[in-house]
Amino acid sequence: MTIAINGRFLMNSFGGVRRFATELSARLARERDDIVLLLPADGAALGIPDVPHQVVGRFGGPLWEQFELPAWLRRHGHPVLLNFANIAPVFYRRQITVLHDIAPALRPGDFSLLFRIQWQLSTRLGAIGRGRGVVTVSEQSRDEICEYFRVPRDRVDVVYNGADSLAVTASAEAADEAPVALVFGRHGAAKNVHRVLDAAAALPAGSPLRIRVIGQLDPTLEPYARSVGVPAERMAWVGPVSDEELAKEYSRARVFVWPSLHEGFGIPPLEAQALGTPVIASDIPINREILGDSARYFAPHNAGALADQLQAVTDGDELHTELAEAGRRNAARFTWAETTRQWNTVLSRFNA
Repeated sequence: MTIAINGRFLMNSFGGVRRFATELSARLARERDDIVLLLPADGAALGIPDVPHQVVGRFGGPLWEQFELPAWLRRHGHPVLLNFANIAPVFYRRQITVLHDIAPALRPGDFSLLFRIQWQLSTRLGAIGRGRGVVTVSEQSRDEICEYFRVPRDRVDVVYNGADSLAVTASAEAADEAPVALVFGRHGAAKNVHRVLDAAAALPAGSPLRIRVIGQLDPTLEPYARSVGVPAERMAWVGPVSDEELAKEYSRARVFVWPSLHEGFGIPPLEAQALGTPVIASDIPINREILGDSARYFAPHNAGALADQLQAVTDGDELHTELAEAGRRNAARFTWAETTRQWNTVLSRFNA
């Protein structure tokens, strides 16, 4: 049996989806001898260390994924295809697709019309068609998928993501440094980062707390911070960081803020917890599912409530220690080894 992985995620995914797809591909290849990563011609220079790969076809993008990839699979014995990044070929049956969430349906404004059409066709005709397997990353996401697409719950498997990709290091906050609240400056209204800036503006004038914004930055954030009166010295616009740098950012932060209005899972708050950083999260169902009692919560549209939580965690050493310990215990439940074990079970059942 050959297990083929749709390698287009290396071209156009980012954030948690890319982390998931890369980690799981590498770990499956480490444990099995039947894994091959299939890449489009314009991704020939890409790959994942120690994962066997093959370049397929002459094109890239949707044309490659919808036509060249399934044609190659049919010519090579119809192996199982794993689509780790939401999109599946319409004209191929023997495949398993990971639907991380149904964001294009719930938040159409965050996606182009062309992508929404591709996602709808791919999901309805490719991912959830007869003979296909569907996996998602949380119970909350399964509920949304089943309700929106009107499929039975037993058609969708749930396998949680891991959160132990980063090297665990001791906290590196120097005594003479101001406390830092770390947040990803992600694009899209559902990421709710503007509420963090509102909370920063609501902090008392004498608060020493600084806000560090990392990742692919939404260009609207910096001008918005100025418009709501956040002092320039309170903000640090860092931008993209490597995994090594990300681990240091988590470790040095006094608190990590996860303000989303909607997620399919949420790897970053668990990564922060694994590194001993307390988490303040929006009070939405997926965060309650994944974080439980290990985080502090705020109503996602209430910047004043977030400001109060930031003050409490920043100023309270006992609360900070309590959250750090609870976070480490919670994050320890989510390992890529367990994710891989459950995926091997899914693959065995799919090929039974």
